[in-house]
Amino acid sequence: MTRQEFSEMLQTMARGWTEKDYATVIQFFAEDVRYIDPVRYRMASRAELLRFYEDDEGYLQESVWHNIVFDEAQQMGAGEYTYRGTHLYHGLVLVKVQDGLITHWREYQHTSDVAWEDFTAGFA
Repeated sequence: MTRQEFSEMLQTMARGWTEKDYATVIQFFAEDVRYIDPVRYRMASRAELLRFYEDDEGYLQESVWHNIVFDEAQQMGAGEYTYRGTHLYHGLVLVKVQDGLITHWREYQHTSDVAWEDFTAGFA
C-alpha cells in the first residue's frame, strides 16, 4: 500500500462512519483484525468489530482526520482524528496493513468538550 492509498482508505472510512455505512468501513479490515483501545476494549475479528460499530446507540457520527502518516516499507501508519458519537473524542491510531487490509488497529483517545484546535492549542 502506498501513502496515498493509506490516506484514501482512512478518508473513505471517515465518510463511512459519518454516514453510518459500516459495511464500507469494515471491508478494509482483515477477518482476524486486532482492534484495541488498551484501556477500553479489544476485538479480534471483523464480525466482532462490525457489531461494535453498529452499536452506535442511534447517535449521529462524525469522523475527521487531522494528520496522516504512513511508512510504506513497514506498512504501518498513524493518524490523528476527531470522532463524535456517544462522546467527542480526539485521538491517535496506529495501523498495520498487510496485503491491503488492516490487521492491527490500536487507538488512544480522550473524551473532550473542546474543538480540535483548542485541544491541540500550543503545539507548534
